[in-house]
Amino acid sequence: MRSTKTAEPWGGQGLGPFGVAVRKPYSRTRFATDGSAVLKVYVGIDPEGRRRREAATVQRAALRGISVPTVQATGCDEAGSWTVFRAVHGTPCSVASRKATEDYIGHVVAVSGMLHRPTAGATPGPGWAARAGSPVSASHFLLDQFSARCRWLPWWAVLREALPTIDAHPTVHLHGDLKPEHLLVDGEHLHVVDWEASACGPAVLDYTDVVFHLVRDLLYEDVVPAHIPVELADRLPFCGPVLAWRLLLWLDRRRTQDIDLVTTHDIVRLTAEERAVSAYQSLAAIVAHLRAAGVPR
Repeated sequence: MRSTKTAEPWGGQGLGPFGVAVRKPYSRTRFATDGSAVLKVYVGIDPEGRRRREAATVQRAALRGISVPTVQATGCDEAGSWTVFRAVHGTPCSVASRKATEDYIGHVVAVSGMLHRPTAGATPGPGWAARAGSPVSASHFLLDQFSARCRWLPWWAVLREALPTIDAHPTVHLHGDLKPEHLLVDGEHLHVVDWEASACGPAVLDYTDVVFHLVRDLLYEDVVPAHIPVELADRLPFCGPVLAWRLLLWLDRRRTQDIDLVTTHDIVRLTAEERAVSAYQSLAAIVAHLRAAGVPR
């Protein structure tokens, strides 16, 4: 990638210079040396679509009273798809202790109160923009996110038959990735960052993502399943089929062979579970097995 110290338009607009890139699976992030801005270059899955989606969504989220990073510049050129945000400061939420987890879930509930308002005319799909053509159902939107090979796996029919229960849920605006590091606490202020996965769909998608990250991340930090405080998430709306979908989507985006480690019995158990805590405990047991089998985080 070209040097951020001399490249246009970042330098030409007085943005930067930027430091060393922090590499994540789907982005490369550089912080301005004076701390004023963040440069994000999108890589991997649909980088240009994610760039457009995030730049548009943060503006709409601000109108709902959510504190978000301001877009200073954005574009697509030989360096790739990129956005420069004004930096927001704060301490990322954490799940390192029971109290930290309780605070994190409380912040999720607070953000959701501003985020998940009923939205007239919203239809399921990526981003918050209006969609032309015939709308798809929420269940089809979720199933369409899998790679084509999943349609031939034994659990596919189970998930396809279970997911339509969410089609009756109201369609709202979603953040799409409310994990702890995307919620920054600065005194009495809460900032929400990383909106590239924003979408429209049932609110339970955001809540399920929160629980999935809680369980998976603690297991990969060597917390034993019995010590994960899943009961703290009992205040969040729950849907067994969506929990199964989230687990499978994680595996579908890892190594090709990893998704074969999940059995049809695992998916039947998750989709049929009506009690949140029991489902989360089952999820923890499955993820612990996957980690032991060498599945990367």
